[in-house]
Amino acid sequence: MSSKLQNIKAVKEMIDGTHKSQNKTQVGYTGNKKIAEEDIIERFENNKPKIWIEVKNGTRWEIEQHDGFRSKKPANSVLDTINEILKVPAKCPKCNSSLKNVEEERLNLKFWYQSKQCFSCHLSEESIIRSKGKEAWSEYSRKKMLANAESWFKDTDKEVDLVRKSLKLQFVQNADGELAEYDQSAFFEKFDNDYKTFKKQILKNLEGVEDGK
Repeated sequence: MSSKLQNIKAVKEMIDGTHKSQNKTQVGYTGNKKIAEEDIIERFENNKPKIWIEVKNGTRWEIEQHDGFRSKKPANSVLDTINEILKVPAKCPKCNSSLKNVEEERLNLKFWYQSKQCFSCHLSEESIIRSKGKEAWSEYSRKKMLANAESWFKDTDKEVDLVRKSLKLQFVQNADGELAEYDQSAFFEKFDNDYKTFKKQILKNLEGVEDGK
């Protein structure tokens, strides 16, 4: 295949979300066709899986069950990011100034995702809060740190899940070269508990600052 065709193929894979650089995990064969509980994103009212994640050839796919058929799309498609950017309005809802095609576009987009306003309005809002005194600013800063932490953990939960899957084994080879069942329940129990404890403590500290806890 020529270099040009390879480049075209790579671009198509990036758009689809199937390029090798977008796949952060590989899951080994477990012999279990049942959908794992941690892979289920959404359920129907009857508790049956509606949307879940499947990994095939190193690519993560989001599978959705419809009435009589299933659809799938890459779980990490670049198109999702593009669509999010396209949802940003042309003008700031507070001051009606342009969010896009201006010198501050990058900052406008950043603060739109944070506070649904342009960079200038965000600065003005913070200036007003500062003028109210140290206590008001401390409370604002605490809530902002808490929101950032919650957002960070939302992404980190997914990364931890990928690490968990990459460590999961069902069989190991013993000294005789035969496959033997491998019980990792104790390891994963500690793995899950340690992460949950860390997450709970961080959020508790941020939530309790105002009470001096």
